[in-house]
Formats: sequence, structure tokens, C-alpha cells
Amino acid sequence: MHTIRPWMSRQLARISQLSLLSPVLEIADREVALGGMGGGLLFLLLGALLGARNRGFAGAVIGAVSAMIAGILLGGLAGSLFTSRQGEVEADFDLEERPSGYSPGGTLTGYVRLSPKRSGRIAGGKVLLVCRGFYTYDAGVDESSGEPRLVRDVKTLHVQELPVIPAATVRRGSPVRYPFRFALPERLLPTHHGFACSVRWSLHVDLGAESGSEGSHEIFVQAVAPVGVGARSERVSTSSPVGELVLALPRTTYAEGETLQGRVIVNPGEDFVASEVRALLLRVEHNPRGDDHVVYITGWNPDTGRFRGESRPGGEGTTYVWLEDEADLAEHVHVSEGEKRLFDFSFQLPQQWRPTFQTEHGDVAWRVVAVLSRPNGRDMRVQQGITVHTGAPHIARVLAPEMGLGGEAEVE
Repeated sequence: MHTIRPWMSRQLARISQLSLLSPVLEIADREVALGGMGGGLLFLLLGALLGARNRGFAGAVIGAVSAMIAGILLGGLAGSLFTSRQGEVEADFDLEERPSGYSPGGTLTGYVRLSPKRSGRIAGGKVLLVCRGFYTYDAGVDESSGEPRLVRDVKTLHVQELPVIPAATVRRGSPVRYPFRFALPERLLPTHHGFACSVRWSLHVDLGAESGSEGSHEIFVQAVAPVGVGARSERVSTSSPVGELVLALPRTTYAEGETLQGRVIVNPGEDFVASEVRALLLRVEHNPRGDDHVVYITGWNPDTGRFRGESRPGGEGTTYVWLEDEADLAEHVHVSEGEKRLFDFSFQLPQQWRPTFQTEHGDVAWRVVAVLSRPNGRDMRVQQGITVHTGAPHIARVLAPEMGLGGEAEVE
């Protein structure tokens, strides 16, 4: 049997190249065709032997032809019954293109498409909408390599399922589609493609273990702008004997892709030299688990997962601080007592699906930091948290009051 089956498969491949038979063989299931060939050959031999025994040469010919036809029919039927118990399909999705993602409270509609690899029966199935969180934390140093040993937890945060696929007979070469519609809850965690904290939404097809592999497709869920939060201007400051350092922002809610404009104000209480004035845009990923370290990261290769950074003891759990952008505002500048100095800056918020979010397993926050350094003194630092979302940028602008940065009165 192990020798005959490969031979019949080769003969079937040759026959399928014949122009008259190829349309039929494209529709016919492979197992049905193989069953028909096997039954036809077996019955041909039996019919020829029995016909020759009773009627001689003429009987052999007539018996062979008649028996071959019967064998093809019976073998094809046997092949169809065999494949009906082992129907295999590939599954994927037909969805409307949504580059901006799906919003909480909205709907997700589409079709699940089944492409049978062989004809047969399927017992039915369901489409699942799943949200998973991936959380990475530092679990000490690997003694063999001397590098941090990272642990990754996976949490299922949300699941919805729809039993939209009925039990049915499917035919190879005849794809079928089934519609589905998910109503998204008002409160959803957004998609986040971070390193230590990541949130992924995906669609899955579950057809059972006997019907082939599970199909999946990632979707994107927006982080919507919080209504009435972060719409007013903010001003934070810190003081020392040499003076006051102020960070002023027109608002604290921004969409990915927007330009954040701000101002650093130096109110000197005495004459001094500032070796550097800078503004930083930071993204902070925090996991409550870990060995209480803060990792300051200046470079990351997303393809390899390797990054450049400096680890320092402190904090609770594991905290990764990413330098998203920075602006050098002044170097070696002399400031005099009573002479206020203003330094404007702007940052382009990256569009990478990394909004602000918070769960019990980990959270991501964004911060704007102003730094004033002196040659022989401690740095002065002040920071303001901002909320980053992935919704439409114009919503935040409509909610925010008009605030320019051209005059001193507007930041006082």
C-alpha cells in the first residue's frame, strides 16, 4: 500500500496536466480521485480475470471495462467518506481597512474565510476577540552572561467569542465566508507596542483540533482622548538658592503625531553660569515585579530586542525610562539676577502605538522634563506628566484653550 499510493499520486499529477481532465480534477478532492483510481484498477483486474475465465478474450475486455467503472464509483465514494472525517481548512479574515484603529464603544465587523485544503465535514467553530498583555521585568543578573535576566508574563485581559461557523461540509477549492460583528465595550485597554509593557488585540478562529490550524489577525484599538482632562495649560517649577526653574505647557493631552510645544523659564535669584539648559521627552514603562531597578535606555533595536542603557538601583519593581526626544536649549549661558530667560522647544510625538495606559500588571507614562545644569552645582530638574492617546489630534485641540508662547503674560 505504501508503494502503490505514491505511484497513484504521481499518475494523478500527470493526468491532471491533460487539458480535458484538469477542470474535473481541480474540483474533485484528491482523496476522492485517489480512491477512484485505486478502486478502478483493482476492479479492472478482477473483471478481466473473471471475464476471461467465463467468456475468453471478449469477456476479459467487457469485464475489465464494466468492473473498472464500478470500481471508480465505489472507490470515489469510499474516498469521500474517508475525507469527511478529516476535513482540513485554512482560516483568515476579511476586514475593512482601519489604519486609525477601532474605538471603544464601536463595532468590529468582517468575515471569517475558510479555504478547505481537502473536502470534508467540519464540526463548526467560533471567532474570538482577545486582548493580551505582555509584561517584562528584571529578575536579577544571569551568572553565566552577566546580563540582566528578563522574565515575560502574558496575561489575558479580555475575551469575546461568537459561534458563527456552523457544522458543514466543505469542498476543496471552494472557500466559504461567514460574517461576524463584535460590539466593543466602552472601556478598553488600547493597543500598545512597548518593550516592558505591551497590549495586543487579535482575532482568532477556533475550529477544533481536528480541523487544522487556528487563524489569527491583529487589530488596533485606539486610546481615546480623555474628555476635559489635560485641556488647560500647566506650569510646574522648582526653586533653589540660585533661582527658579519653570516648565510651562499649553496643555497636557496630546495625540500621537502631534507637535508638543513648551517653554522653559529661568528666574535667577543671583548671577550664575548655566552650562546647559535642556528639555527631554521621556516614556516610562513600569512593572511592579522585578528587583527594584531603574533602567535608563538611550537606544533600542526592535528587530533584535537589544538595547543600550544604564541600570541603577531604585524604585519598586522594574522601570524602563526611554529617551524619546531631547532639545538642547542653551550652553554656557550667563544669567544675571532679576533677568528672566525664556527658552522655547517643541517635540514631535512619535506614531508608534505607544499611548499612556495603566493596568495592575504594568503601566506606561509620558513625561516632559526641563534640566538646568551648572558647572559647580547640582542640576535643577522639573517635570510634567502628559497623556498621549491615539485618537484624532483635532479633538484635543478643540478641547484645549488657545495659548500661544510668544509673550511673557501667557506663561506667567
